[in-house]
Amino acid sequence: MAQRNALADAASDSAVGAVSLFGGQALAALVAGLSSIALARMLGPSGYGKYSLSTTVAGFLMLATDFGVSAALAREASRFSTDKGALAPLAGAAVRFVLITSLCAAMVGLPLSGALAAALLRRPDMAGLVELTLPLVVFSALFNLSFSALLGLGDAKAVAALPVVRDSVRGVLSPLLALPFGCEGAVAGFVIGYAAAAAVGALLLKRRVGGFSRGGWRELKPMLAYGVPLYLSSALGTALGVYQNSILAWVATDEEVGNLKAAANFAALLQLASASIASALFPAFSKLGREGAARAFRYAAAYSALVLAPVGAYAIAEAGTLVRTVYGSAYRLASGYLAVQSVAYLWSGLGTVALGSFFQGIGETQVNFKSSLAFAAAFIPLSLALAPGARAYGVLLSSLAASLTSTLYSLREALKRGASVDWGVAARVCAAALLAAPPAVAAGSLFAQHIVRLAASALAYALAYSVLAPLFGCFSEGDLEALRSSLSRTPIAPLAVAALEYEEAVLKLVKLAAVRLGRRASSQP
Repeated sequence: MAQRNALADAASDSAVGAVSLFGGQALAALVAGLSSIALARMLGPSGYGKYSLSTTVAGFLMLATDFGVSAALAREASRFSTDKGALAPLAGAAVRFVLITSLCAAMVGLPLSGALAAALLRRPDMAGLVELTLPLVVFSALFNLSFSALLGLGDAKAVAALPVVRDSVRGVLSPLLALPFGCEGAVAGFVIGYAAAAAVGALLLKRRVGGFSRGGWRELKPMLAYGVPLYLSSALGTALGVYQNSILAWVATDEEVGNLKAAANFAALLQLASASIASALFPAFSKLGREGAARAFRYAAAYSALVLAPVGAYAIAEAGTLVRTVYGSAYRLASGYLAVQSVAYLWSGLGTVALGSFFQGIGETQVNFKSSLAFAAAFIPLSLALAPGARAYGVLLSSLAASLTSTLYSLREALKRGASVDWGVAARVCAAALLAAPPAVAAGSLFAQHIVRLAASALAYALAYSVLAPLFGCFSEGDLEALRSSLSRTPIAPLAVAALEYEEAVLKLVKLAAVRLGRRASSQP
């Protein structure tokens, strides 16, 4: 009973955190999305492509910052959220460490900006843009540290506010500065947005922990021991991101890169839900024991798929309309890129959102690093083989294959630790999500206006999926009750209750129809 209560409490806390995170990040994404639309139209595909590549060198330099201290501080914050005396020296040591490493990385990068632009981007003429992005190395590191620590403390309001500050500032300044200064102005607005969010995050963290008291190697050493495997995983991911941008710069034109960035903006919107869920699950897994975390993982994988798989299927079906509505006809390649990127959400029932948080929560961060190695081992040779011929599509397909490889490796490791997914539910959710698409496309095709078409197809998709999911047995009445309990403390509780009551009514009708069909079949000679 105690373990069940602990699971229920963790589920409720995770739901509150996920909804709060999603709300804040959705607002931030709305601002950033409007800004990206304005920038894409102002700069054009080629200029937008240069803007998209400009942060590649800064991302490469970020490899020499943090070293997993942010993740370690988040874990300690979740364990000692009420003990400011224990947290203050940990936070102080972490902040000073991150500032020192990021400043050193930025200073090293300044004289090498031209050489790095030529080596990584094959565009030595972008050296000036690269220099403008170097402050991001410091501001991004401080932002990530503050965000992670506040997340571990369970401060949902602060965590939701930080992305809003970042994207509101850059969303306003980037288009305004792009008018007179072009790409340089857009990049400057981007950097200032991170600077504002980093400053706000540091102030909020300082107030929450009672100040950054002096902490030294004694506090830093255990955080590095925990965080370095995570850092290696993150660093490998960052390096792969730099490699992906570099190979795109080598094989694709600025126009193709701009189209890919436009598609990635939509993909970022899709990732809002998955990132919010993953972030909220980490503190929950940290508080539960290994056995409790393994049980919670199974539910997290199933419930997250109910949201993410249909989002991906709808994006695949209506990719063309989405791109034309937002960016116009100039971005003719973006719809195909978006459809390919969205495929990964179809296998979300395999626990793609929860796996990283699970291993991080139970303290086995080395598994996340090995999972990143599995991704790299698949992605690098595949991209080298496919990119020269298929260009951007080759990179995207390589990333999909590598993502599935990494997920299957992590699932095998989770199974060794008593955690598993329901493969039947994963398959049924995927099938329901895909089969809901044809009615949606048919409903949307009745209208010529893109916005009206999107509204009609989205409504038709939601109705079709809400019937197919219970029909295929994607959830039970017990699942609906668990979701109702978990969401009861969230701001969307009234809406969630109405939706769950509707699904409960559909589920009862499905069961009644199945009973009647069974009786009719048994009565036949």
